[in-house]
Amino acid sequence: MRQMRLLKRLLLFIIGLLLVIVLAFWGFKENFPGKSIANAIQLRLTTQTGIPVEIEALELSWLKVSTPEIALRTPRWLAATPDVRLLIIKNVEALFVPLITSGKAKILGQLHGGTIEVYTDLRSRKMFDITLTGVKIEQVPLIAALPYAFVSGRLSLSSQIENINALQSQQAQFPEGNLQGRLIDAEIRISGGGYLLGIQLPDLDFSEVLFDLQLGPLIAVRKIQIKGSFDGMIEGTIRLNEKRPRMSLIDLNIELTPSPALKDEISNFGTLLRSFQCGETIKVNLKGTLNRINFPTRNKC
Repeated sequence: MRQMRLLKRLLLFIIGLLLVIVLAFWGFKENFPGKSIANAIQLRLTTQTGIPVEIEALELSWLKVSTPEIALRTPRWLAATPDVRLLIIKNVEALFVPLITSGKAKILGQLHGGTIEVYTDLRSRKMFDITLTGVKIEQVPLIAALPYAFVSGRLSLSSQIENINALQSQQAQFPEGNLQGRLIDAEIRISGGGYLLGIQLPDLDFSEVLFDLQLGPLIAVRKIQIKGSFDGMIEGTIRLNEKRPRMSLIDLNIELTPSPALKDEISNFGTLLRSFQCGETIKVNLKGTLNRINFPTRNKC
């Protein structure tokens, strides 16, 4: 009998405790300072990265904290680039379950027709992984704003940043790690000003572009493999300039073989292209800065 009374009291206590927790959470949820927290995160990210960040008010629920939209604007160091929202991530969610069970934050969102996933270990603060899947690049504002060209395709990539601690403490200026990805069904349509030496430039189609880069102050372009209007490879380096990003140095070796259809379309460039060709393949070295590329030179056959 005593055991039954004790069990009943224990059950009543648990029910009462759960009710208090629910009411406390509900009260906190109704008064959750979502906009203030969003503003604080926005300021911190903008200060640390140099990229203006816009975050709408955070919303709290039982399993996640979310926001309708996060946008990245053009940083000041991208001179002569229009001030637009470079990326717009919608329906962003940070889930509580992986945070509680493993100490890892998992953030999900929708990005220009595709998805974005971000993972980071809050305990070690060493892991920061980003995955994009099926992003329609023609919907990215910076790409859509390109003059005289329409560029489209579906982009998927993954990146592992290894120096997240140094970036947060501003001991490092550039992310270090790996970046691999794939662009499929890509199209480049030139219009308006798409002329070179008075000749209309042809449209280009690429069924697949694979890329593999090592990130850091010196970006190693380990492989860019192209399939489509051109088949070939690009390898080389990009040495980043911290103070003047547009003065970053590039040194790229390019090997491209035009498809039979494209070869007919660029026949008017025959004399010019022959000076860079080894058989059917164009083999050139491209050097200079991002804002001033030197005239290409032919590599040895």
